[in-house]
Amino acid sequence: VAAAAARLPLSTIHGARIGVGAYGCLQSHRLFWQRLIDSGDAWGMVFEDDLLLAPGMMGLLAEQWIPEDADIVKLETYLSKRFYVSALRREAVGGRYLARLCSTHLGTGCYVISGAVARRMMVATETIGEAIDQVLFDQKLGFFQTLVTYQMISAPVIQGVEAAYRARKAKAVGEGQPADWHATSITERLVDAKSEASRKSETSLERLRRRISAEIWSRLRGQRYVFVHHG
Repeated sequence: VAAAAARLPLSTIHGARIGVGAYGCLQSHRLFWQRLIDSGDAWGMVFEDDLLLAPGMMGLLAEQWIPEDADIVKLETYLSKRFYVSALRREAVGGRYLARLCSTHLGTGCYVISGAVARRMMVATETIGEAIDQVLFDQKLGFFQTLVTYQMISAPVIQGVEAAYRARKAKAVGEGQPADWHATSITERLVDAKSEASRKSETSLERLRRRISAEIWSRLRGQRYVFVHHG
């Protein structure tokens, strides 16, 4: 595995080789995609290990709720920040709704993928040195821009260890978003340290101005900023 990972190109995001664990995770998703292709089924649902599932998951095993134009539907949340989604809602099941995901939301604990897109991604990931969640859900890579990805809100799935850690760290305010919802994710801090440092030096007025500007631009694009709850 280490030798196979070492043969892949450097990550365009991190500038380093993909780790053995991330490489193994990528290959496990590729194995699932291939099985979906071989089955001839229109859709497949991916489950990683260490997941916490909210009530109502059985209702998602039917295909009727999946939008016709969807390539991928993300059923997981990381609770780490807010995310841009389209303002247009589509009703799903169990009181949840779907909205187009318009910004990075890492994590591949659980998602639905079409057989056609699985075939495309098998080719696209033959020689790539990126983690699977960045391939599918990081707007810094070109794949995200070519896919029609929906986010389910509230998300019925969260990774167990991450959920426990973030729940202890988060302080609920307003409608339940963590107090540090504006902070960038760990991944973004590592790759954009200069930007993060500049944000720390912001005054309260500058931070407010930046957030208002981002909110206005998102609304002009038909998007909104949401915190994706688990439940």
